[in-house]
Amino acid sequence: MSKFKIEPKPGSILGSLRSIGYNLKTALSDIIDNSIAAEAKRIEIVNNDFNENIDHLEWMAIIDDGLGMTIEDMIKALTLGGEGIERERNTEDLGRFGLGLKTASFSQCRKLTLISKKEMISSLVFDLDYVDKNGWEVYSLDCPELLIEKIISRVENKDIFDNKSWTVVYWENLDKIQISSTSSFYSELSKVRNHFELIYHKFKNIIDIRLNGTSVNYWNPYAAAISSQTKLFKYNSEGDTYSLKGHVLKHSSEFQNKNEYENQSKIGTFNQNQGFFVYRNNRLIYRGSWLGLFNKEHHYILARVEINLSNRLQSDLAWGVNISKSSVSIPRFAESDIRAECNRIRSEANNTFRFHGGVKRHKIRKENTEKEIQPIWNFESKGVKTGEKNQYKINIKHPLFDEFLKKCSGDKTMQKEFKQILRYIENYLPVDNIFARKANNEVEQSFENDHEIYEKFKGIMEIYKKSMKVETAFNTLINIEPFNSLSFDKERLIELGVDTSNI
Repeated sequence: MSKFKIEPKPGSILGSLRSIGYNLKTALSDIIDNSIAAEAKRIEIVNNDFNENIDHLEWMAIIDDGLGMTIEDMIKALTLGGEGIERERNTEDLGRFGLGLKTASFSQCRKLTLISKKEMISSLVFDLDYVDKNGWEVYSLDCPELLIEKIISRVENKDIFDNKSWTVVYWENLDKIQISSTSSFYSELSKVRNHFELIYHKFKNIIDIRLNGTSVNYWNPYAAAISSQTKLFKYNSEGDTYSLKGHVLKHSSEFQNKNEYENQSKIGTFNQNQGFFVYRNNRLIYRGSWLGLFNKEHHYILARVEINLSNRLQSDLAWGVNISKSSVSIPRFAESDIRAECNRIRSEANNTFRFHGGVKRHKIRKENTEKEIQPIWNFESKGVKTGEKNQYKINIKHPLFDEFLKKCSGDKTMQKEFKQILRYIENYLPVDNIFARKANNEVEQSFENDHEIYEKFKGIMEIYKKSMKVETAFNTLINIEPFNSLSFDKERLIELGVDTSNI
């Protein structure tokens, strides 16, 4: 039997790993994951100062105040594959494949330097050009203090280097970051900051991240949503679980102004964020789409489903977590449970989208009674020769229309003409035009504040009071849109002449 060695050439294998699919924001995220695993409380990302003499990106550094590394720790950290994917991870660890530090760094630069303090200051340099010529070797710096001095001039918290432990990840020869101007680079950093604001939002009040001195202001995508209780599901005989929680964003009619409504999708559009938000150890690794379970449809844009995974090997394998922690897939054993929960959440989101909140609990009631809100438009299916046709139909039973028809009960001709006008509006509703303009953000639902809606409410109340009791008129109007969004304090009820004891 003949034996042959098939040792990979360092330049070839590292060249391939450089194209694994990172961009600047995902590469920096992988480095921050390591800082979080090292129990860091503050992380700073800085780069060289752009001035008249230096107008290009020379270096970037990620500094944290975590546990630090010994020289032995650094050798393990720079070894491809680390200690193997099957090693059981610390519960706070965000890694898995032992490649993140290297692949993330080399996706952006050709020279990676680690400097860390743990009892003493140590350093190692992983230089692709050096390795290509000398094999799998890294080397230490003769005077790491010189590099530290360069970084100190740029960090905001200069005292970080006086701590008992810290780590610096230093990138040089950044050949993968193409910038046409300094402004374009800072624009790219702004995108990185937005990325951090979302994917690390569950670490708010735990970790302070800064980019060139500017803090990351974490954004909770469900802050204004109506959320369900968290449910736990087992995925193996060992009792390991994943959790699921549904969120339905609020309809625009429930906000006082447009900005409050749009802040529900501050990062990404409503449609881009529709679907799953998957977390691994509280770190967001995937968002948007329904992962093959459903198609994206406009009337579900308010639906969000949060799934939380552990960092256990069984979980990573089952959910198909990839090296860059940016892709997952739903395992077959979880499909039925997740689909059932999603159907409920999507149904609620659909009702909220179509009926401006659907069923609403009135804020003036002593008991939590609920009534179905009467919409102006219904979405109905009608059987035709070619199959089924879906249409928007005016709700003829809407109290405003119904009351008008009652007033015309003695004039059948007027009733008929009024119904014909409504049918005419139905048949010529410009659905395609509305959809096209909405997709291009050329049209939007008009926003009215609480005061404006209340003034309309008072006007219609005056009309209704002529033909029915005050309480009957009030109870009728609070169950139709947009009046279902109003809240009524004692002052308003007195103004309307409503006896609250009968409500």
